[in-house]
Amino acid sequence: MTTELQLNDGLTNLSAALGARVNQLHYGYQPDVFNNELDAMWESNWVVNKICGKRAYDMVRRWREISSNDVDADQLEKIERLERVLKIRDVVEQACVWASLYGGVGILLISDRTLDYPIDPTQELRRLVLVHKNFISPVGNRNNDVMSPNFGRYDYYQITTGDRLQYVHYSRLILVNARPNVLSQQYSPDIWGKSDLAPVYETLKRYDAMSINVGDLVHECKVDVFKMNGLTNALASGQENSIASAIANVQAIKSTTNSLLLDAENDYEQKELAFAGLKDLLVEFRNAVAGAADIPVTILFGQSAAGFASGAEDIQNYHESIHALQESRVRPILERIDPILCQMALGSMPEDWWFEFPSLAELTTEQQVTALNTFSQATGSLMQNGVLTSSQVANELKETGLFTNISAEDIAELDELEQTDDTTDDEFARYYQQQENQAEEVQAL
Repeated sequence: MTTELQLNDGLTNLSAALGARVNQLHYGYQPDVFNNELDAMWESNWVVNKICGKRAYDMVRRWREISSNDVDADQLEKIERLERVLKIRDVVEQACVWASLYGGVGILLISDRTLDYPIDPTQELRRLVLVHKNFISPVGNRNNDVMSPNFGRYDYYQITTGDRLQYVHYSRLILVNARPNVLSQQYSPDIWGKSDLAPVYETLKRYDAMSINVGDLVHECKVDVFKMNGLTNALASGQENSIASAIANVQAIKSTTNSLLLDAENDYEQKELAFAGLKDLLVEFRNAVAGAADIPVTILFGQSAAGFASGAEDIQNYHESIHALQESRVRPILERIDPILCQMALGSMPEDWWFEFPSLAELTTEQQVTALNTFSQATGSLMQNGVLTSSQVANELKETGLFTNISAEDIAELDELEQTDDTTDDEFARYYQQQENQAEEVQAL
């Protein structure tokens, strides 16, 4: 009878314990950071302020651009004016800040009806109120109707205001979450997401600890060592104050005259610490924090690009991440509010309605001139061949940001002029065709 021997090839050596420590490492579920610690981090740590505040500011720094073929420029101006009155842009920014810090926040829509009554576009929106997630709790069970727009969520919530509990219909409460929970916890009782500081928490603590240790080493970089004859006996006899006074006088003389007076039996030497490698280690810890926060070092720490790198790639990647956050966090908020705004400003929600977030990239003067020259050469030939019209070119200039002062009214006027010119050209064409037909009839006679 033969016995099969199975050999597993790998980077493990039992005698040398190679790979044993790596095998002992494993990932475990980390509990959430408590709110009181998040508050302390927000108050005392400038990196946390930058992570939560900078990205929220950039999400609304260039506000959305609304487009619709069913709405003219004056009506779009009404929407923008209503947004300023309700301070929607400020509310959205603050919601993104606190959702990033705490993992979630609620936006309560206040109208002319009670909070437990469903909101609809016919109601007048009066203001938007931010509510801390600790004051919001679901009521009942999740909606199990797959045909309901609120499937998988709760139909009612209760908000704690002082000693009073207020029931709120789900249509009046916009839950803004930061990082989503894992799929296995999708139907857990917790309705909130995870803080943006969750993946940064451990890395940030190591960076702070490293910074504190380096700061302490700076104070210990130079140590004065005094060797005194009979020091042990003097301390045993209770002469600590005399010894401390003598050392203080020696230091005072040294500070004043830059000279040192000692007994012939005593000795003095100075020891200094070397900081070789500490800078590189601190830089690596800093880079780890920036990587965990998904923010370039040039933005998070204000550090200029090193070496031959210009930093443009980092800025472009950061803008792309901000655009992704705009789509996942800002767009759902605005899509919930737009039907009410359109009803208040226009009387109904246009069928042809969309909005986009403009690019955060800002061209320099030289880059703008170069792009404009390239654009004019390309569109000039297309206009001559009748492929593009003046209104289409003006609209493209506005969309690309090469000319920000072009308004929707200007584009509408160009469109009207083009239609008038086309009508005039058609009239002239019909006139000349009639003249030619009459001439042919005379020749036939």
